[in-house]
Amino acid sequence: AKVMGKSEGDLIFVLLKNGMACNRNYVLPVDIIKSLGMNFGIQVEVLEQEESVDKFLSASAKGVSRWPIVVVMGHVDHGKTTLLDFLRRKNTVAKEKGGITQHLGAYEVDSKHGKIVFLDTPGHEAFSYLRSRGARVTDIAVLIIAAEDGVKPQTVEAIKHAKKSDVPLIVAINKIDKITEDKRPAVLQTIYRELAENDVLVEDWGGEIISVPISAKTGTGVDELLEMIVLQSEMMDLKSDPKVPAKAFVLESNLEKGLGPVATVVCLEGTLKKGDYFVCGNVTGKVRLLINSLGKRINEAGPSVPVKVVGFDSFAEIGGWLTVVSAQEYKKAKTSKKAPSTPSGVSVSPASIEQGQGQINLIIKTDTRGSKEAIEGSLLKLDKLTQKGCAKLNVVLSGIGDVSENDVDLASITNSLVISLHTRVEKKAQSLAQEKDVKIKSFDVIYHLVEYLEEELKKTKKVEIKWKKVAQLLVKRVFKIKKFGVIAGCSVQEGTVAKGNKVVCVRGGHKIGEGLITSLQREKKTVKEVHAGYECGFISDGFQDWEESDIVHVFAPEKVVESD
Repeated sequence: AKVMGKSEGDLIFVLLKNGMACNRNYVLPVDIIKSLGMNFGIQVEVLEQEESVDKFLSASAKGVSRWPIVVVMGHVDHGKTTLLDFLRRKNTVAKEKGGITQHLGAYEVDSKHGKIVFLDTPGHEAFSYLRSRGARVTDIAVLIIAAEDGVKPQTVEAIKHAKKSDVPLIVAINKIDKITEDKRPAVLQTIYRELAENDVLVEDWGGEIISVPISAKTGTGVDELLEMIVLQSEMMDLKSDPKVPAKAFVLESNLEKGLGPVATVVCLEGTLKKGDYFVCGNVTGKVRLLINSLGKRINEAGPSVPVKVVGFDSFAEIGGWLTVVSAQEYKKAKTSKKAPSTPSGVSVSPASIEQGQGQINLIIKTDTRGSKEAIEGSLLKLDKLTQKGCAKLNVVLSGIGDVSENDVDLASITNSLVISLHTRVEKKAQSLAQEKDVKIKSFDVIYHLVEYLEEELKKTKKVEIKWKKVAQLLVKRVFKIKKFGVIAGCSVQEGTVAKGNKVVCVRGGHKIGEGLITSLQREKKTVKEVHAGYECGFISDGFQDWEESDIVHVFAPEKVVESD
């Protein structure tokens, strides 16, 4: 099909018309290939047939079936973690703050249909960067939609990621137990329509996308979902050669006490073994430990098996590839590495040290590299507020680990706000922060962090004050009182005068000066405002050279936010 420039479906349809029921992996005889070519107007010429067949059979023999790697995607709170919790029989929801998955993880799941590897992707839009990376290594994407909510913005975002990654999509309509039997058909039809509006056509609507109603809470339909996943993977004929040098995709990187830098990886080619030397981007290492998704130490991990690798020299790049190399290649890569200018896992902004006007300096500390990159990606989205008159966010330093005294010292020097996610603040650092008046904000959920920074930015929004004339007074007498200042006794000719208003003195048709009313009295009583027809006395800040018969124009402030 690929050589002919046709889809597999086109070939299968033509073969079916000619009485041959074939799947996508059926090996076609040469005469059938020639007849297919004639059907499509393509001339088929066979060269070195025996050698080609031998090569094909040899390559096919090397391939070993592997487990499907499945990504679970969808809107926040639609039940992704609850589904995986049901499958793993572990209450991960309770372990996650706010019930929202914070880190990218990979889990082996046993089912009666076969073993499946699930990637647990973060639920909030702030992690869309990580989620798109997770989808790069997946074979199948399961899109979870809550029956009671339907298609939401993050559902659409997940669909885009799946299509961009070119992976088959299976729709799981969750929380079906919350919909009564009589209302389910209408609810499902509504969701099918919303999906169709986003170019996802399910089988019930004449499309090719499988949809399964489930309840991740009760388990209803979950077995059927797993069956559909396995069926889809069998059609894809997923194979990998376990004998070639291992190549694994890095899903997460973090620092663990007693283990140093570690990474969660999924092996896609070959078999990763304890003692293997490897290269991962600019990072090198030797496998000291392999820990599977059940927390057990293992000696090797074959294709599709997710493992935690211990033995990195420094933090691995998320989204990078770990490749097993020989001892000689490892030594060469290790000696050719340039010494880092900053500690591993730490990035320092070359921006100005001092906090400039219209700029908020930040020091960010997180528990994992994935969290750090997710925050940095979210900050880019907040740049739009800078375009609307708000201050700019400047990351002075971002690193992995607890907030230390050095972080506080740097924050004091650079006038920075310290932001931490999933990390502790060391006791000495906390005391130093109080001493140096450094503000530290700690968060357990990333979107709370983003919301906080968004509010802080909005506080810096530039405001232009315009003044509207609201009253006119006539100065009748002027009193100079020690300790108080000059009081202008006036009659209110029109409008209403209030404390805080701006007053402009006009004498002989010319502007003499202006000030702000700091104190307003009527009949020796302090008041907030005085209306037309009454007399009052006021003290103004900024101008006190009042004379009898002066005309006073009074203006009230109108706050006008700068246009976007």
